[in-house]
Amino acid sequence: MRIRTSGERPGDTGSATVAVAITFPAVGLLFLALAQAVMVSVARDVAQAAAEEGLRAARAKEGSTSRGLTAAQSFAHHEPVLQAPAVSVSGTNTIAVRVTGRAPSLLPGVHITVRRTARGVRERFTTEGPA
Repeated sequence: MRIRTSGERPGDTGSATVAVAITFPAVGLLFLALAQAVMVSVARDVAQAAAEEGLRAARAKEGSTSRGLTAAQSFAHHEPVLQAPAVSVSGTNTIAVRVTGRAPSLLPGVHITVRRTARGVRERFTTEGPA
């Protein structure tokens, strides 16, 4: 037999367990959403950095679109956060490097695609002409 204390009401037994059972899944889902947002943000940063690396190689004086493609692919493949990276380089005077991939997913069946593009004008070196 259980003896009631002065502040306890009848029917309050087990209410803490019910409150935890309701609150814990909501907190877990919030934590999972936060972790997923971080994964997407990092994957976007990696895709942007790979596109900028490819652009830097492609627009240099001795650069070419194939060098830009190789540089961007190499950068993207060395970072495991960006999954299945694909790179394309286009343009002659204005070069565009586009990197596409997937962010890691913490939820099964969810695929988040990441796309980033870097554009820039090909560098040209000129000499000063007559004044």
